[in-house]
Amino acid sequence: EDDADEDETSDNDSEFVINSGGNMSPTEAYAAMSDEEFEAHIPQINSITLVGRVGQDPQARYFDDGKVVLRLGLAVKRKYHPLERRALNIKYGEEDTDWFNLELWGRDAEYAEKFVTKGARVGVTGTLNVDAWEDRMTSEERTSVKVIVKHIDILETKAEAEMRRGRSNQGGSYGNESGGSGEGGGYGSDNQEGGGYGSGGGGGSFFDD
Repeated sequence: EDDADEDETSDNDSEFVINSGGNMSPTEAYAAMSDEEFEAHIPQINSITLVGRVGQDPQARYFDDGKVVLRLGLAVKRKYHPLERRALNIKYGEEDTDWFNLELWGRDAEYAEKFVTKGARVGVTGTLNVDAWEDRMTSEERTSVKVIVKHIDILETKAEAEMRRGRSNQGGSYGNESGGSGEGGGYGSDNQEGGGYGSGGGGGSFFDD
């Protein structure tokens, strides 16, 4: 059995020597590669994970071919190390909030429309996508960044959701919707020249926990 393992290892070594073009070590083989060859060996990964609160009540859009899409704004509060807070003089509750445009399709869109409400804390995983189009008024090229959601989870219990809705009904801080999500609009209309995804303003008051 040991001899068989040794033969298999020897075969693998020989295969590498042939592929590398000689008696080259792995380090030497990679060093001899061109930039294009080296890039071909490096995995290209486009993945983003976010946890935040939904900026508005979901309203899916259904197409004649049966497809369904849902667009949302997600507010994500920035996290700071205690030393950063001290250096930048940032107090708790005064953190900046980043807004992300989300796009969900199919079952994820239907699930979010049914179970997700404005202010809900959710976690999403997806890919970052940049859309480009020409502005009809100025003929300038415009771009907008969105996250194509592949998976969404609701990160609050039923009791937490009911408490959140109770605070909102009493005039709480959830649902501050002044402003848009991103410079120059985004995907509020079919020609992509509208005002974002209907998300709220960039202040920190969207969160109160």
